[in-house]
Amino acid sequence: MITKKLYIYLLIILFTLIFSFLLDFDISNGGASRDLHYHWKYIINLNQDISILLKQDHSYKNGFTQHYPLHHIIISRFDFLSTNVKTYLNFYFLFSLTLPILFYYCVKNRFPEIDNNKAIFISSIIYFLPNYQSSAIWGNTHISSLFFFLGSIYFLNNLEKKEETKINFNIFFVVFFMACAAYVRQYYIIFFPYLFIFIYINTKFKNTVFFCLVSFFLSIPGLFFYISNPMLLGGLLTQSTDFKSSILIVFSIMSVYLFPLYFSNLKYNTKKTLELFENKKFSILFSFSTIIIFYIFLNFNYTGYLGGGFFYKISKVLIGNNLLFFVITLISLFLCFYYFGKRLSDIILIITLSISFSTGYVIFQKYFEPMFLIIIFLLIDRKLVKKIFNFNVHVVFIYFSIYWIVYFVYASNLIKKMHLLLPQVGYIGN
Repeated sequence: MITKKLYIYLLIILFTLIFSFLLDFDISNGGASRDLHYHWKYIINLNQDISILLKQDHSYKNGFTQHYPLHHIIISRFDFLSTNVKTYLNFYFLFSLTLPILFYYCVKNRFPEIDNNKAIFISSIIYFLPNYQSSAIWGNTHISSLFFFLGSIYFLNNLEKKEETKINFNIFFVVFFMACAAYVRQYYIIFFPYLFIFIYINTKFKNTVFFCLVSFFLSIPGLFFYISNPMLLGGLLTQSTDFKSSILIVFSIMSVYLFPLYFSNLKYNTKKTLELFENKKFSILFSFSTIIIFYIFLNFNYTGYLGGGFFYKISKVLIGNNLLFFVITLISLFLCFYYFGKRLSDIILIITLSISFSTGYVIFQKYFEPMFLIIIFLLIDRKLVKKIFNFNVHVVFIYFSIYWIVYFVYASNLIKKMHLLLPQVGYIGN
């Protein structure tokens, strides 16, 4: 890759981020700026009286955010951050800028042989993602959980190196950082079954027992907090969708990040796809899965105008129905087979992701951004990821440029039809 073009792409990417920051622009169409109201209220109250953590259902009664409070506790311990919202937002934005840098170091830790320019480029794509931008600019806890998530993956990748001797040391930090991620955003708990399978396959039985013991002890504070605040789960139990329909939504959301990687190396991936379909077992399994997806589509249920993911919204806007959404979901199903079918742990991971956002609560694109991009490069089969790194930089850049522009047009209310589909929430100041 030519370094000069890399600099140009980086400048354009950073320009979009700085542009949104300087204009206080919420490219998520008001979601992040709205959430700031609840997060900031929680931080202020914890700063004034941290004992509210012991109160029954305190998040529900006081209108706080319905998440575990680790992020809010940490911020509330610093008076200069918890007494002025502008100081908090500026600090958090600068702090968030280091997330792609940490991702870069995790990539190089797992793939020291990968071209440095490719590692820099794929890391910088995080800056380009609209939901990352809105979270960074509006102090959303989503970013904090991703830092802990990356910390856990860093130590998990150390276990992947067979020469590693400090197994329990790495396992402890795998569990510790993933627990911290869950204590910021509770849905990160879904990764513990995957971690268990990975550690069971790659280490000895005694190390798996150690993983279970550490997980149990670190879960105790969360269990006590949940008993006092059942809204942590109850608030996520709604009727916006159902279990089977949520699977289609999740597949369509994941396709946003799989498409550019597949089509940017189309010649190689097409060859491998044809080889895959020559396998009779795969063809039968994929055909059976397609029938299930088609059945779900005929009985698809998603109500309300919030959430649904990028392609669900695009399908509604462009053709006024779910047909495009269904086609995208079907393609995404194949891509998940293609990228996550190499190892048992990868299969467990993709199954877990596809069914874990099924409580009936609205499903947002931001839940997977940039989490799913991190998963692709740092968790799935190492040999396969090395092939993924053969992606065409220009194709990937153009793809995510279009992705950002569509979000910008959507959030700016430049197309009236989009505005009618999802009325703008608007800015909530403090």
